[in-house]
Amino acid sequence: MIKNLLCLFFCLFAFTFYHSINKAENDEFFCNTLAPLNVTVTNISHTEATVSWANDPATPNYTVEFRPVGNFAWMSSTIPTNQDFYKLTGLMSCTAYEVRVAKICNNLPGTWSTIVVFNTLSPNGCASASTDTAIMHISNVTLTPAPGLGLSTMVSNSSNSNYTDYRPDPTRKINLVAGSLNNVVSVTKSGPVFPATANVTVWIDYNANGLFEYSERVLMGTNANPTYSLSFNVPATVPKCDVTMRVVYSNVTLADGCGSFGYGEVEDYGVHFTANNLSVDEVNDHKEISIYPNPTSDILIVSGISSEQNYTIYNAVGQSISKGKTNDKKTNVNYLIKGVYFIELNGKENKVRLKFIKK
Repeated sequence: MIKNLLCLFFCLFAFTFYHSINKAENDEFFCNTLAPLNVTVTNISHTEATVSWANDPATPNYTVEFRPVGNFAWMSSTIPTNQDFYKLTGLMSCTAYEVRVAKICNNLPGTWSTIVVFNTLSPNGCASASTDTAIMHISNVTLTPAPGLGLSTMVSNSSNSNYTDYRPDPTRKINLVAGSLNNVVSVTKSGPVFPATANVTVWIDYNANGLFEYSERVLMGTNANPTYSLSFNVPATVPKCDVTMRVVYSNVTLADGCGSFGYGEVEDYGVHFTANNLSVDEVNDHKEISIYPNPTSDILIVSGISSEQNYTIYNAVGQSISKGKTNDKKTNVNYLIKGVYFIELNGKENKVRLKFIKK
């Protein structure tokens, strides 16, 4: 009898042990480390984007990493259980980002998904409009790109309106080449009265921050003629996203392109930049040399260079701010005011221009 009981006990023990091992193996199998599938990025704005993927019910935990394109450190976020998307926030406008997703199994990330690259947009721009168009308004805006580049002239005829957004209209899209010279913009004034003291002002948002600042004006002035024209040059360094050209005809002088005023009109146009084949490499096309931390408050460190290099720092509209030479592969930028800048490094065989933000 005792032998039978002992035999039964050992059989039950072996059965239980086998199933516990088999369950652990099955749990390990279902908690797989395969790369997530169908990773996509949608709802892209100038500061946000949503990354999503195909959820695996058997492996419900994920992690997401993202960074600006280039040799930057990855930023990571752990995703709530069973969530198949994540909203990226606090992104820099008009910047190329890359993102990847991995499953979390036994508190460790598995195989990373294929990297997805996306570009944030430029801000929509600050609001601006007139309150009255009865006596003066814009009837035509024409922009002729620099000669010899094969780009079409943009012609926009319009009636009076306090504000019109022409950016969604592909027939009114403006195409400019980085570093091009002698582009011409003209604005025709209409209405019962267009006084000689009224102002015509045109800005192009070269730094893609949604504001229209003094340094971004390409035309400003007054005259008694119906049409006011002026030539302008495009900076060699331009955003990699479309930006806004704002045209204002106003009865008062404006400090910038934001806010409302009395008589006149405001029109917005989309601007697309084409790279000049003769221009220097930029950060999004050059993976070997990089700078960090970015944004920075004082010291900028250059990686990927074998010796000290001469450099030039430019503001967002291409104006030279300072020159110098790296020291221990570093440069001090604490004297700069807050904003977007570019540092051009002059190597022995090539040049590279990198964007950074002074905070």
